[in-house]
Amino acid sequence: MISSPASSALRRLETEEHGGARETLPAQVVVLGMHRSGTSAVTRVLNMMGLWVGPPNAFPPADEGNPTGYWEYREVWALNEAVLGALGTTWCTVDHLDLERLGPLARAHFEQRARHAVDTLDRGGSWVIKDPRLCVLFPLWRAVLERPLCVLIHRDPLAVARSLQQRDGMPLLQGIALWELYNRRALAASHGLPRIVVSYRELVGDPEGTARYLHRGLARLAGAKAAGLSLPSASDLCAFVAPSLDRHPENPALTEGYLNQQQAALRRSLGDGSALDLDPVPPLSAGAQEILSNASALSQANGRIGELDTLLSAVFASHSWKLGAALTRLARRLLGRPTAISAAERRDRLMQGD
Repeated sequence: MISSPASSALRRLETEEHGGARETLPAQVVVLGMHRSGTSAVTRVLNMMGLWVGPPNAFPPADEGNPTGYWEYREVWALNEAVLGALGTTWCTVDHLDLERLGPLARAHFEQRARHAVDTLDRGGSWVIKDPRLCVLFPLWRAVLERPLCVLIHRDPLAVARSLQQRDGMPLLQGIALWELYNRRALAASHGLPRIVVSYRELVGDPEGTARYLHRGLARLAGAKAAGLSLPSASDLCAFVAPSLDRHPENPALTEGYLNQQQAALRRSLGDGSALDLDPVPPLSAGAQEILSNASALSQANGRIGELDTLLSAVFASHSWKLGAALTRLARRLLGRPTAISAAERRDRLMQGD
């Protein structure tokens, strides 16, 4: 779906006069999506449509985790990692991330680096960048972008969690909580900008249809002529995007059993595009917040990193949200903290997502 923000907030491509000649300003397209949600695939499709992705040899090589390549401009990735490092966190411990904690000098330094990266990209014409960390760090980048257009890509939360489990050994419950956090942060940070939302399932199942949808959307928001976009051939698309990329296909009925009410509502709103109309974007559910807080605390406890997987795997083994209470009890026991609320209270809070 394409959002319809107020005209005052919609930053369409503009033209400037230079000695009587009209020069087209480059489109600045930012892909926002949770890790393992298809950000690389949709970025490559946008690149095939004519958007520059950065200088040659500036991207991580393909590997087993991403056989078609990552398409992350190293300068963007390196800056995002530096910001997370300055805040004492990582991509998977961002539940309390707050850019306001950066001091004025640090903020100015990072914004200067971001402007340098943007200037480099602008010299190559209309461009696209991606890095899942942008979901939580986009406010910093938004401050230095003049014409940002956002493409939000989403994937089934259980499929994301399974992919993270396979790649990183991350417990499913933690992966689903991160899926919720990243998507809520991306929606909130991009509010008011021209946006398009696409589904990873549709991208790999119908790459031609998805490319046409993206082309129409960007043409409406930026002007296809101005952005220099064209539709890739069907053969080129099918050579790059195929159903085999989806190694963790959706199972909607099974997924619903893993989600609390607010996560299920977010999943539905992303699917039908109504997530773009959320104002304000609801906060992270209490269940996800507690899971991520406990995971962060356990990962920082010396000698207890290995206990996190055991702890969260036990939660999933029962397929019951009531074990949210067991999660709290076990985490507090491992951290030497007293249990603050009853199991029944914790169950009710997690079920309601309050």
